[in-house]
Amino acid sequence: MAFFMTNLQRIFIATGMVITASLVDFCDAKALSIPEKESFLIAQTLGGIERKISLEEIPLPVMSSVKAATGAEPTTAGVELKSDGSLVYELAGKNQQGFEFEVEVTPSGKIIEVDEQIDRSAIPENVTRALRKWLPDAQIISSWRSTRLGEFVYEFVLEDFWLEISADGRKVIINQRERS
Repeated sequence: MAFFMTNLQRIFIATGMVITASLVDFCDAKALSIPEKESFLIAQTLGGIERKISLEEIPLPVMSSVKAATGAEPTTAGVELKSDGSLVYELAGKNQQGFEFEVEVTPSGKIIEVDEQIDRSAIPENVTRALRKWLPDAQIISSWRSTRLGEFVYEFVLEDFWLEISADGRKVIINQRERS
């Protein structure tokens, strides 16, 4: 009987895995190769499910955290179910200076990331030098400061891609821009 139950459990597990795998859309999966090991790939945007929601659907701890972090009232909201099963709320709006902001928050109100559009005069000189070094003639659409668990990263949106430059100017990441 124990042997039969083990096989039955295996069948249920295998069926569940097949159903789960069939629900994942791999069309938007992006891969990044690591130069040292060209055959090694890292998947970047697998499995996340996003949707827009109304501000009334936002839990009070989430809304309170966003208002405290930005000093402003958000105007749009979304929720994302990450591939690891975690839930993240994404709220956006404009602050008192008229700059856009985007905030990612857990359901308990823990701030994960705050992105604030900034004026170019607020960008540190070492970040500006790194930008000029890699893209001397860049036509920047917008510039942002991203706070991620206490770490600052500066983001620059260009026509076909966007850059992330660490606050010390030593790390530059180029990301393909998603088309809406």
